[in-house]
Amino acid sequence: MTKNQSPTWIKAWFLISSLLVLWDAGYCLLRPHSMEGGKWNILWRPYNLYGKVDTFYGIEAIQENDGFTGAQATMNLVETALNLLYLWMASSNSQKPGRTSLVGFSAVILTIAKTILYWLVEFFSGMRHTGHNAAFDYIFLWIIPNGAWIVFPSIIAYVLGGDLISRLDSADSNNKKSN
Repeated sequence: MTKNQSPTWIKAWFLISSLLVLWDAGYCLLRPHSMEGGKWNILWRPYNLYGKVDTFYGIEAIQENDGFTGAQATMNLVETALNLLYLWMASSNSQKPGRTSLVGFSAVILTIAKTILYWLVEFFSGMRHTGHNAAFDYIFLWIIPNGAWIVFPSIIAYVLGGDLISRLDSADSNNKKSN
């Protein structure tokens, strides 16, 4: 992919998701100040509800000294760094398109793996952090929003992975012709 070949919708995902992930990491890493009643809560008011839907984000996790939320927030920062690197590379004429695809592919694979890990921790803990929700809340406030972090990155991985495979196949063909 050249600069102009990087699809706008992929660049939009990387930008919007980076902003959301930074916001999320800020909430997680600044708890309890970011939580309801905290001095910076105004920036994270929607989490007042979400902390009740998913107790990983609530006061219970802090009281139990559960490190998962902070650990995943730290991985969010790595993910965001890769996202922003992809955006810079995708808008730079001096970058090789294959390398740009590799960075983007790596970033979305991290997003998918991190999100699946989050779901698996919940599943293997007997739905400890979300099992208290009514079905409607569980579906619309946990499954759908969190599922988006699997669905969209998977589609992007398919597109960028296809570009990488095409480049590898082309390089293999060129090597065979020159031998």
